[in-house]
Amino acid sequence: QRLFRDQFLPIPFCFAVRRSSHHTPEGILSVEEAGVRAEPILTMVCQSLSTQPMQFPLSASTNVTFGGERFLHAWLRHSFSSELHGRGQLSLVARARQFSSFLVLAGRVTSATTFDPMCAVIVQNRDELTIPLEASTIPTPKEFKDAIASLSPEMQAFAKSFRAMQLESTLLGIVVIQIRPQLEKVLNLAPESLIKEIKLTQDLMQLFVEYQIPVDLLAFDSTAASGDFRVGGSVSPAEKVELVKHHVKAINTMISEAKAEELEQRRKEEEARHKEMEISRLAEMRQELMMRDEAPRERARKKGGMMLGCKKKSAMPSLGMSRNRASAFAVAESAPLLLQSAAEPQQQAQQHQQASAEAASAPLSEFSLKPQKQAQQQQQQQQQKQ
Repeated sequence: QRLFRDQFLPIPFCFAVRRSSHHTPEGILSVEEAGVRAEPILTMVCQSLSTQPMQFPLSASTNVTFGGERFLHAWLRHSFSSELHGRGQLSLVARARQFSSFLVLAGRVTSATTFDPMCAVIVQNRDELTIPLEASTIPTPKEFKDAIASLSPEMQAFAKSFRAMQLESTLLGIVVIQIRPQLEKVLNLAPESLIKEIKLTQDLMQLFVEYQIPVDLLAFDSTAASGDFRVGGSVSPAEKVELVKHHVKAINTMISEAKAEELEQRRKEEEARHKEMEISRLAEMRQELMMRDEAPRERARKKGGMMLGCKKKSAMPSLGMSRNRASAFAVAESAPLLLQSAAEPQQQAQQHQQASAEAASAPLSEFSLKPQKQAQQQQQQQQQKQ
C-alpha cells in the first residue's frame, strides 16, 4: 500500500460473474493458492473494453467471436530459501449459484485477436470447479543473456528462438461466457426475458446440452403462426416467451413419446430374450433327461455284449481241437461200452452157477420151468447188447 498508487494497488483475483452491477451474481471465479487457508492471489489489474473482437475455433469450420470487458492481470511470486516446501499449488476455482449457469474456457492467448482454448466446462446449479495450474519460472532477460554469453553464435540464436517460443505461449487466458443472455439472443427474445423464467431456462439447457436440439425448433419466428398465437406485426416480450414455452412443451412431449416407445421396444426385446432363454433351458433339461434314460440302456447293452463275447471266447477252443484230443474224447466215450461188454461174461457165469444151484435144490416142478427161464434170460441179454 505504501509503494503503489490506488489505481495500481494489487487486489485479490476474485471476481463475481454477473450481467451488470444491477443484477445479482451468478457465480464467482478466482485463482487461489493452496496453504493453511486457500486464498486468492494478489494481482495488479488493468481493465478496459475490447477495441477489437477476439475469436477461437469451435470446430474445423466454425469460429466463435466474442468481446466484452478485458482484464489484464500481473502476479509477482516470491520464493525464499527458508521455505521448506515451497509455495502452494495454484488452482482456478469457479463456483455457481443455484439456478445459475455460465461457461468457463481456459487456454492461451496466442495473439491480440485469437484465443486457443484448452478446456471448457459449464458450471451450473451450485457446482464447484477446480483446475490445477502449473506455474514455471522463466529467467529474466539479464539472466538469460548471462547464461548464453559463453555459447557459440549458432547456439545463441537457437536459445533466443526457443525463448521467444516460450514467451509467446505462456500467457494464460480465461474466458467467461454467461449463458442466459446468449439464450435470449439465439431464441430471438427480448433482453432479460429469461431472468425469472427458471424452469424454462433449465428445460432449454437440458434440450440443448443433453438432446442437442437445434435452435431453430425452439426459437421465436416472426413469420410463423403456432396455436393460439398469431405471430406477425408487433408481439410483446411475454408472448414471445409463451411461444418459446409452447415449442419447448412440444419437444418435451415428443421426447417423452420417444422414450416410451424405446422402453416398450426394450421390454419386448427383453421378453423375447427371456422366452429364448426358457426354450433353451427346456431343451437342455429334455436333453439331460434323455441322456439319463439312455445311460441304463447303454450299460445293459454293454453288459450283454460282454457276456456274448465271453461265450464266444469259451466256445472258440472247441472248434480248434487237435485230432489227438478228439480221439481221446472218443476213447473216453467208448470206455463205458467196453467195460460193459467185458463185464457181461462174468454176469452170465454167475447167473449159470446160480441157476444150477437152484436146479439142484429145487423140486421137479421148478426144474421143469428152468428151460423157460433160461430162454427168457437169454432174450433179455440179447436185447441189452443190442
